[in-house]
Amino acid sequence: MSKPSLINKRRQALQGIQAAGCFGIPELKNPRYLASFKDGRRAHLKAYLAASSTTSADLETIPLYSHHATRQSLFDQGWCSVTELDRLRARARFSPCQYQPPHKEPQHG
Repeated sequence: MSKPSLINKRRQALQGIQAAGCFGIPELKNPRYLASFKDGRRAHLKAYLAASSTTSADLETIPLYSHHATRQSLFDQGWCSVTELDRLRARARFSPCQYQPPHKEPQHG
């Protein structure tokens, strides 16, 4: 096994341990389950951003992610873990900037 591969695995393990502690979900130590949880968060934010451009917003209905009960459960928990602050950050990050600074003419001295 190459050295970069070990570094990536160690990084994934640390992310899982950190997420497990942060969200209080011990299953997040497993990289596959952590991916399901993150996919739930991403899907919620993607649905929120799509809904803010249209009039219909159905963020209460969690979509089917997997027929595997544990993965679906972790996807649901990821979906529900998105806070209003997360939504505001996503909107600020992915929406075009409303403020345009005034154009300054170069001064030649």
